[in-house]
Amino acid sequence: MIGEALRLLRIFNGYKSVELAEKMGISQSYVSEIENNKKQPTMDILEKYANVFGMKRSTLLLFAEALENDDGMENGKKQKVALAGMKLLKILEKVGELEDE
Repeated sequence: MIGEALRLLRIFNGYKSVELAEKMGISQSYVSEIENNKKQPTMDILEKYANVFGMKRSTLLLFAEALENDDGMENGKKQKVALAGMKLLKILEKVGELEDE
């Protein structure tokens, strides 16, 4: 689910995949493969995502973990915050889709 978390963060930050790829120095197709969970990002790639988004790499991993654990079980406070953030990002993605129509 790291790919989903990275995709939502990219959208929330207003980047198209080609723009993000250029900032990170990787191909757009590689960004797509990561965000569609076809390839797992390396720690180096996660660091590049974190730098572009202005956050810690551990925060990216926490978001991804919260998405994977969204099964109604009791989560820690940090996971609950991360999960709420991811849900907010999904809502904002939907709003953005409506504005594009």
